[in-house]
Amino acid sequence: MEMISEAVYLHYLSALLDGNKKQCTDLVTGLIKDKADLKEVYINLFQRSMYRVGQLWEKERCTVADEHIATKITESLIELSTSKYPINEKKDRLAVITCIDKEFHELGARLVTGFFEVSGWNAIFLGSNTPQSCMIKLLKEKKPDILGISVNLYINIARLIYLIELVHHEIPELKIIVGGQAFAGDNTTALKDFSYVEYIPSLDELEQFINRFSS
Repeated sequence: MEMISEAVYLHYLSALLDGNKKQCTDLVTGLIKDKADLKEVYINLFQRSMYRVGQLWEKERCTVADEHIATKITESLIELSTSKYPINEKKDRLAVITCIDKEFHELGARLVTGFFEVSGWNAIFLGSNTPQSCMIKLLKEKKPDILGISVNLYINIARLIYLIELVHHEIPELKIIVGGQAFAGDNTTALKDFSYVEYIPSLDELEQFINRFSS
């Protein structure tokens, strides 16, 4: 497994902060050619660099525009890297991945969608701010094995609980997984009463879940 070196990470981060999409793309393409592990690319390049961009924004060392450009570059590279990696043995499974409504941070959910895809699943990414009625309609039509919900803001935990209860009422057999920065610090107390919901804190845990669920 090809690891992401500190030099590669810093080179990528510098290009990302400069808004240099071509340089970022060249670096990622090189890693793909060198057969770097996709999870390594996701965690130690995409996730790590965007956390750093967020920290710089909080310290007013980069602008909102810089953060938006970095996000859009990263989104495109998630799609690129996912499409270039060989898919594991195809499985007759479907995951629907979404963000809680009223949230617009999609990167985590996009990473999860890509990870399901390269694990051999079919995956549908609904994106941010999908109306709940539209989501329920799609879930009933597509009949997925898994619904994944990303929540980044703790203030939206109540909205998550409402959605979980709504989905379970409409489709009681559907397994739900949740994740996101709203649960930082293992703040999962709100989920303790939902036996059909599983908290997935990382891509490592997601990989274990997919392997377990697919067997």
